[in-house]
Amino acid sequence: MITVTLFKQNGSVIGVRASGHSGLAESGNDVLCAAVSALVQTAYLAISDINGKLDYKRDDSSGYFEFEVPFGKDRHDTDVIIRAMCVGLMDLSSGYPQNLKLEEA
Repeated sequence: MITVTLFKQNGSVIGVRASGHSGLAESGNDVLCAAVSALVQTAYLAISDINGKLDYKRDDSSGYFEFEVPFGKDRHDTDVIIRAMCVGLMDLSSGYPQNLKLEEA
Protein backbone atom coordinates (compact mmCIF):
# COMPACT_ATOMS: atom_id res chain seq x y z
CA MET A 1 0.00 0.00 0.00
CA ILE A 2 1.13 3.54 -0.77
CA THR A 3 0.56 6.01 2.04
CA VAL A 4 0.73 9.75 1.43
CA THR A 5 0.83 11.81 4.62
CA LEU A 6 0.21 15.54 4.69
CA PHE A 7 1.70 17.16 7.76
CA LYS A 8 -0.39 20.14 8.82
CA GLN A 9 0.09 22.99 11.22
CA ASN A 10 -2.61 25.61 11.80
CA GLY A 11 -4.49 24.35 8.74
CA SER A 12 -1.53 24.66 6.37
CA VAL A 13 0.47 21.79 4.87
CA ILE A 14 4.03 21.96 6.17
CA GLY A 15 5.28 18.64 4.80
CA VAL A 16 4.52 15.76 2.45
CA ARG A 17 5.60 12.14 2.76
CA ALA A 18 4.87 9.31 0.34
CA SER A 19 5.93 5.77 1.13
CA GLY A 20 5.31 2.22 0.07
CA HIS A 21 4.33 0.42 -3.12
CA SER A 22 0.84 -0.26 -4.42
CA GLY A 23 1.45 -3.91 -5.23
CA LEU A 24 -0.51 -3.71 -8.47
CA ALA A 25 2.49 -4.71 -10.60
CA GLU A 26 6.23 -5.24 -10.44
CA SER A 27 8.45 -2.27 -9.74
CA GLY A 28 8.89 -0.25 -12.92
CA ASN A 29 5.55 -1.43 -14.34
CA ASP A 30 3.14 -0.15 -11.70
CA VAL A 31 0.93 2.63 -13.07
CA LEU A 32 -0.37 3.67 -9.65
CA CYS A 33 3.14 4.04 -8.20
CA ALA A 34 4.13 6.02 -11.27
CA ALA A 35 1.09 8.30 -10.98
CA VAL A 36 1.64 9.00 -7.27
CA SER A 37 5.35 9.60 -7.86
CA ALA A 38 4.59 11.99 -10.71
CA LEU A 39 2.12 14.02 -8.62
CA VAL A 40 4.31 14.25 -5.50
CA GLN A 41 7.57 14.90 -7.34
CA THR A 42 6.00 17.47 -9.67
CA ALA A 43 4.61 19.31 -6.63
CA TYR A 44 8.09 19.23 -5.08
CA LEU A 45 9.72 20.51 -8.28
CA ALA A 46 7.17 23.31 -8.77
CA ILE A 47 7.47 24.45 -5.14
CA SER A 48 11.28 24.32 -5.44
CA ASP A 49 11.07 26.40 -8.61
CA ILE A 50 9.15 29.10 -6.76
CA ASN A 51 11.00 29.01 -3.43
CA GLY A 52 14.48 27.82 -4.34
CA LYS A 53 15.80 24.28 -4.07
CA LEU A 54 14.22 22.40 -1.18
CA ASP A 55 15.77 19.56 0.74
CA TYR A 56 14.13 16.18 0.43
CA LYS A 57 14.58 12.59 1.58
CA ARG A 58 14.26 9.75 -0.91
CA ASP A 59 14.65 5.98 -0.98
CA ASP A 60 13.56 4.40 -4.24
CA SER A 61 13.65 0.82 -2.93
CA SER A 62 11.00 1.54 -0.30
CA GLY A 63 9.08 4.08 -2.37
CA TYR A 64 9.87 6.86 0.12
CA PHE A 65 9.89 10.57 -0.74
CA GLU A 66 9.49 13.39 1.77
CA PHE A 67 9.86 17.15 1.70
CA GLU A 68 8.97 20.15 3.83
CA VAL A 69 6.73 22.87 2.48
CA PRO A 70 8.19 26.32 3.10
CA PHE A 71 6.39 29.38 4.34
CA GLY A 72 7.32 32.51 2.48
CA LYS A 73 6.23 35.28 0.20
CA ASP A 74 4.93 32.81 -2.38
CA ARG A 75 2.88 30.71 0.06
CA HIS A 76 -0.30 31.27 -1.96
CA ASP A 77 1.31 29.72 -5.05
CA THR A 78 2.68 26.89 -2.92
CA ASP A 79 -0.79 26.21 -1.50
CA VAL A 80 -2.25 26.06 -5.01
CA ILE A 81 0.38 23.50 -6.04
CA ILE A 82 -0.27 21.40 -2.91
CA ARG A 83 -4.02 21.56 -3.57
CA ALA A 84 -3.54 20.39 -7.17
CA MET A 85 -1.40 17.48 -5.94
CA CYS A 86 -4.06 16.58 -3.36
CA VAL A 87 -6.90 16.64 -5.91
CA GLY A 88 -4.96 14.22 -8.11
CA LEU A 89 -4.13 11.96 -5.16
CA MET A 90 -7.74 11.95 -3.94
CA ASP A 91 -8.91 10.92 -7.41
CA LEU A 92 -6.39 8.08 -7.53
CA SER A 93 -7.32 6.99 -4.01
CA SER A 94 -11.00 6.79 -4.93
CA GLY A 95 -10.11 4.49 -7.83
CA TYR A 96 -7.62 2.39 -5.84
CA PRO A 97 -8.77 2.50 -2.19
CA GLN A 98 -7.03 -0.80 -1.37
CA ASN A 99 -3.70 0.48 -2.71
CA LEU A 100 -3.48 4.18 -1.85
CA LYS A 101 -4.17 5.77 1.52
CA LEU A 102 -4.17 9.53 2.17
CA GLU A 103 -3.77 10.78 5.71
CA GLU A 104 -3.15 13.95 7.68
CA ALA A 105 -0.86 14.28 10.67
